[in-house]
Amino acid sequence: MRQGGNETYVYGLLNGLSQIEHPDFKYIVFLSEGIPVPEFLLKNKCFSFATVSPSAALRFIVDIPRKTYTEGLNLLHTQYHLPIISRCPGIITLHDVSFLRYPEFFPKKLYWQLKLSLLYSIRKSKKIITVSEFSKREIIKFYDVEQDKVDVIYNGVSENFRPVGQEDKEKILKKYGIKNPYILSVSNLQPRKNLSRLIKAFSSLVKNNEKFSYDLVIVGRKLWLCSEIFNEIREANIQERIILTGYVPEEDLVYLYNFAEVFVYPSLYEGFGLPVVEAMACGCPVITSSVSSLPEVAGKAGIMVNPYDVEEILQAINGIIDNSDLKRNLKIEGLKQSQKFSWKSAAEKTLKVYESVLC
Repeated sequence: MRQGGNETYVYGLLNGLSQIEHPDFKYIVFLSEGIPVPEFLLKNKCFSFATVSPSAALRFIVDIPRKTYTEGLNLLHTQYHLPIISRCPGIITLHDVSFLRYPEFFPKKLYWQLKLSLLYSIRKSKKIITVSEFSKREIIKFYDVEQDKVDVIYNGVSENFRPVGQEDKEKILKKYGIKNPYILSVSNLQPRKNLSRLIKAFSSLVKNNEKFSYDLVIVGRKLWLCSEIFNEIREANIQERIILTGYVPEEDLVYLYNFAEVFVYPSLYEGFGLPVVEAMACGCPVITSSVSSLPEVAGKAGIMVNPYDVEEILQAINGIIDNSDLKRNLKIEGLKQSQKFSWKSAAEKTLKVYESVLC
C-alpha cells in the first residue's frame, strides 16, 4: 500500500486506530477502485469499506458527498481537501504548506489546485491536524487561522522498521544491484528534497579521495521537475557509483536502512520527515537538514547540516564514515529518539480530536 507520505500516513493511522477499542466509534474507510483492504483490518468489526473513484475530482465532487449521506456519516476526516457538499462536519490533515513556501518547486497546475482547494478546506474544516509544531506555525502564518484550530499530532513509525540481522544482506543488496558499502537517501525525486546538492557532495567525495569506496543509493519515485537530478549525475560523470532504485516496498526498505553506512536527508522543507525516523528505528546514523521540521523530529540524535552548503553535507558524511564512536553513538541515540513516535499514540490523539468536534 505504501507509495508516498500520504499513503503511509493513512496506513499508519488506520493501524493505530485498529489497536484501540472505542465504544462509540465505527469507521468507514473510502478506498479507490483496485486498492485492497489492509490485511490488519479484514477481521476488525469496527471497520467497513466503501469504494470511491480513483479520480480525485470525481471522489470529492460526487462519491464522497454522496456517501456522507448514504452511509450516515457523523464526521469526515480527509487529507488536504474537503468536499463542498457534505452532511457532516469535516477535519483535514495538512502535512505541510511547502507549495506556498517554495512555489517554484511545484508544477503550476498542482500549485493552483492546492492553493484554491486548500483555501476552502481550511476555512470549512472544524479542526486541522498537522504533524509538527513547525507545520502548525506555517499554517497559521499563511492562512491566518486561530491557534486552537490546529492540533499537532506527530506521525508514527511502522514497527517493521527495526534493527535486523545480516542473514538476508547478500540477497537484498543483489536485488538492487548494490555491490559496495553505501550511503542511503530515501525520498521521492522532486526539487525540495535537495538531492542535487547531495549528489554534488557525493561527487566531491568520490573525485577527491581515491580510497572512498562508497556508493550512493537513492530510493524513491520520480515525481516532478526532477531533470536537474539526472543532469547533476551526468555532469558528475559517476553514474556507476549512484544507484536509483525507484520505489522500494517497505519489507525491503527496512534492510536497506539497516545495511547503509549512513542515511542522508538534506531536504529543504518538510512537514515531518518520516524517513529520518525510519532510519533511526533501524539503527542507521542520520544526517539531516537544520531547517523546517527536521531538527524537531531528529532531536539530538542526528547530525544537522545547512542543506544549501554542499561542503557541510560532504564534511558530515566524512565525519561519520571516519568515526566509529560517533557512528555508534548516533545509532544508540537514534533508536531512543525513534521510540517517541508510534501510530498507536497518533491514533489516540486523533480520537481526541474527533471527540472534540463531535461533543
